[in-house]
Amino acid sequence: MPDVSVVIPTTGRPSVAEAVRSARAQRGVSVHVVVVCDLPEVPATVRELGGEVDEVVCTGGGRRGSYARNLGVAHAAPDSHVAFLDDDDAWLPDKLAVQVPVLERLATQGWLPVVSSRILQRRDGGLPLPTAAPATLIADGTLPEDYLFRRRRLGVGRQSLPTSTLLTTRELATTCRWDETLPRHQDWDWLIRAARVPGARITQVEQATAIYTVGSPGSISARADWRTSWEWARRWEGVWAPQTFSDFVAAQTLRYALQARDWEGVREMARAIRRSAPPSAPNAALAAIGIVPRAALERVAMRGSRPVGDSPGPRPTDGVR
Repeated sequence: MPDVSVVIPTTGRPSVAEAVRSARAQRGVSVHVVVVCDLPEVPATVRELGGEVDEVVCTGGGRRGSYARNLGVAHAAPDSHVAFLDDDDAWLPDKLAVQVPVLERLATQGWLPVVSSRILQRRDGGLPLPTAAPATLIADGTLPEDYLFRRRRLGVGRQSLPTSTLLTTRELATTCRWDETLPRHQDWDWLIRAARVPGARITQVEQATAIYTVGSPGSISARADWRTSWEWARRWEGVWAPQTFSDFVAAQTLRYALQARDWEGVREMARAIRRSAPPSAPNAALAAIGIVPRAALERVAMRGSRPVGDSPGPRPTDGVR
């Protein structure tokens, strides 16, 4: 029986081939690769992978990532753990060999664990930066929203628990389903709700185990859509600590409103902050840089990630650390 079922949602992007092959190339761990196509039928980019994929299912199209991940969990192999991998990311060869022992040790202690890790970041089509991120890992017992949003660092070292690093038990993946109503912040929402399941524990290993792509074409996270972020944040107002809520609003929704030059949104976010708590200085600074287009900020932050043909060195799936 496979040790881990790998759930890869895709809309048919060519990058899905690298994602699948990086899952298939895992060392010391048996995998069951499930590709979920958010399309009416299997695209050519997935058909071409042939025997490298164990199971392919389609959503019918337009159901978004959370639906695809839930469908993938439903098709996971019996008694296997569950790992998530986005179709524009890739795993390093020892990803699961590093994480599975941590997961199983915590599970034998009675926990429902979620194991994340550091990442190497790259621009779309580029080589990964040499420095692993985030700079600081989540501490035991810390709520994910406090880790992710409070006093958020500037730059590529900021706090993160990327979807493509997440490994969990099938029990928790089944108990805590991804929210299929959300067009964005799906991973943050899942982590925040998973942490509230009795017995759940979120941890990160120090190694970088995945390569995360910044600025993929069509990425929802790249859109300055403050209203969708605000609608999600309002669900948690009064649940999160006031400082955490204000820090999220400042660094996320207020920044998006500034990027969109939506002054009504700016005023509404300022009112939300006033009724909660003053934001931390780092998050206030993040809000202020909303006047700079996100694409320009990403180019500056990722300036060391050059196109593959521009710089010598190993390809990401050849064991870059």
